[in-house]
Amino acid sequence: MQRRKTNVFIAWIFLVSLIGSGFQTHAFAANISKAGTITVVRSETAGELLPETTVPYVDKETALDALVKTVGAANIDIEDTQYGKSIKRIKGLTKADPYYWAFYVNGIFAQVNYDAYVVQPGDKLSFVYTDWNKAPEKTVSIKVIGKDGKELFKPLSQVAFIGQPNAFQLLQSAVGAENVGYNQYNFGKMITSINGVQAQGSDYWGFNVNGKMATVGPDSYQLQNGDEISFSYAAAASPTNPNGSADGKKTHAAPFSAYVLNKSVESGMQYALKHPLGEWEAIALKQAGKRIPASYLDGVKKLVKEKKGKFAKITDYERYALGILAAGGNPVNVDGYNLIASIYNGEVTKQGLNGVAYGLIALDSSKFNIPASANWTKQKLVNQLLAKQNKDGGWAWDGSASSDTDTTSMVLTALAPHKNEKGVQEKIDRAVQFLSKKFLAGKIDNSSTAAQAVIALSALNIDANSELFSKDGKSLITYLLTFQNADGGFDWQGGNVSDTFSTAQGIQAVVAYKLMENGKGFLYAIPLTHSVKSTDRRSVNSVISPKNKVKTGHLLPNTATNDLNLVAVGLLFVLFGAVYFYFLNRKSA
Repeated sequence: MQRRKTNVFIAWIFLVSLIGSGFQTHAFAANISKAGTITVVRSETAGELLPETTVPYVDKETALDALVKTVGAANIDIEDTQYGKSIKRIKGLTKADPYYWAFYVNGIFAQVNYDAYVVQPGDKLSFVYTDWNKAPEKTVSIKVIGKDGKELFKPLSQVAFIGQPNAFQLLQSAVGAENVGYNQYNFGKMITSINGVQAQGSDYWGFNVNGKMATVGPDSYQLQNGDEISFSYAAAASPTNPNGSADGKKTHAAPFSAYVLNKSVESGMQYALKHPLGEWEAIALKQAGKRIPASYLDGVKKLVKEKKGKFAKITDYERYALGILAAGGNPVNVDGYNLIASIYNGEVTKQGLNGVAYGLIALDSSKFNIPASANWTKQKLVNQLLAKQNKDGGWAWDGSASSDTDTTSMVLTALAPHKNEKGVQEKIDRAVQFLSKKFLAGKIDNSSTAAQAVIALSALNIDANSELFSKDGKSLITYLLTFQNADGGFDWQGGNVSDTFSTAQGIQAVVAYKLMENGKGFLYAIPLTHSVKSTDRRSVNSVISPKNKVKTGHLLPNTATNDLNLVAVGLLFVLFGAVYFYFLNRKSA
């Protein structure tokens, strides 16, 4: 009886610990984060003396120390030479001319001896019995060009490698891991400095493969035999007179780096999250795949409730609807208030074409049900915009004949989802030419106007780095990035002090451009879904329907499919445990 009580108690503790831990294993993962592996290879054909073995590293431990610790002091002989310590024997295999023990770090032939190399977390160390008369099967070269075209070290050629290392590991091997600064983002590693040369502001460290700008980051590029790898300091274009040209000729911009774009997006997101969030920042965060703090949605819903769903400006309905949608809420039902109905039945022309354009953007943002009896159907809004286009191809916010670039961009953004409808594309084509002329004439002279143009072009799947928006190797998108500061924010017209208004426009633009580049659609296309992301990595993604009740911005547990799955897994564990203890008790009885 006592044993049965003990077993029941153990089962109970097992269940409680499962539920309390959330079925997580993070603690174990953290404990092995400072580990690496060691492999000792007899030869590529003769196999391994020591298979890949996980080894816990300690601070300031050398590769030689780690090897001795792993194979045991009795299984290794070391001698002192004028070049440092040299391995004579590992597990009975003794070096003899022309063989020696070659040392590789993460697959790259090390540039320092094993008794001088300090191991880093995650390092894969390989010791290979090698014939020095035999040429390596796979080699690469690497050089690093700093500011003003100066080489930071003598280029390395014929660097041997084994396995499948990447270009980032090659760079670390060439200059030393301690001399490569980087930030870790979702898309990979972004290099910030090499040998103490720090990328300032919008400048960046470019990554090239065989003389061409790489389309991926260095940690995502797997080395190929014969590759010529280079890293070069690249300065952003000057914001002053970006389009000036002596001969007036239009030229292609240099290829735009995905590496730079990712850096811009990530640093912009970090700036946004450190400041009070508005609707435009929430949209950018959503479309960049970032978590929007729950406080944003709670705050907007509270405001709508306090105002009893009534706002003085039509654009307030429009931007709040978009922000709520981005944050995972439902603008059709915000504590009983329908912001979408307030738009299609509202006075959308009261604020000029801004109200019309963003009204159409809001109604197009998701699959809302708009009745035919609405004061403003999508078709009526489209017709209103088309009717107000000026002879020069642009639009003016007040409907006058004096077109402005910002309103033209906003209208183009609104019309983009309708470009295949009769009579729309020709209007769009004229407006795009209007924007091109403005940019090439130097009339786009601030970050907000540039941002609106980039958003519009991206919605139309037109590259803001294309010939139509480039001159003297400088483009609309590179011009926009000259206003992004070291803190990730944007300023309006030059300087190094970011402001939230310019940043809100700027980060939307770089996110819109990235969506276009990756073929992932329209900045303001936001499915009517609810997404919860939390630090325990559990998520809920459900289409909002009458069955999915909403309370304070979170779906109730009946829609939490992933959470239910976790509970099911936990119950299975408990069931197996109960069966085990049952048979154990019967045996003991």
